Amino acid sequence: MTQSERYVAWTHRGNLQGVWGAIMGALSVPAGMFASGGRPPFPFFLLVPIGALIGFAVGKFIGTLLLGASGAAAQRIYMPGAAGTYAQTHSQIDTLEARGDYRGAVASWEAVAVSQPDDPWPLIRAGEIYLRTLNEPEMALDRFSQARETPGIRAAHERYVSQKIIDLYLGPLGDEGRALVELRRLIERHPRTREAEGARSAIAGLKGLRG
Repeated sequence: MTQSERYVAWTHRGNLQGVWGAIMGALSVPAGMFASGGRPPFPFFLLVPIGALIGFAVGKFIGTLLLGASGAAAQRIYMPGAAGTYAQTHSQIDTLEARGDYRGAVASWEAVAVSQPDDPWPLIRAGEIYLRTLNEPEMALDRFSQARETPGIRAAHERYVSQKIIDLYLGPLGDEGRALVELRRLIERHPRTREAEGARSAIAGLKGLRG
């Protein structure tokens, strides 16, 4: 299993959202106890791990709901068949990634995006590299947003990209307000999908975590 395959599998089990949920829970539960003036029936320092456990559980639940239905789309993005135009056109970019030249790989995907403006795939791949390897969430958000605006993007890819944008707002960008906007947008654009059901549950979970 390649690094990309391992990352997709790990993400689609909800672990990424669980990690960010744990961070939020570790901060918000003790803060909420301070604000309320209450005293827990156990040593106060235990609120941090308890909050982290609660946050991880909530975050993983949200992530599983949001991403579970998009596994097929992710597989098509990361693990396409080795034959055909993909192998002929983009295998050299995979080689750059395998060698650890992620700057070269992302620049190559961006060049492909310029030459193929109607194809969201190169922008999605560039966004994934910015997110998971180069640790540049703002650049990842920009590329995912551009991919979503690509003319003729398929519904499955649009839902997948929307979920990556939500992940960024809930995670490294730390903007729950924008995350809620994106969750509602996902529901409005794809109301009868499993992703929409997951988005509704995610909104309820975020409101519960805030409370």
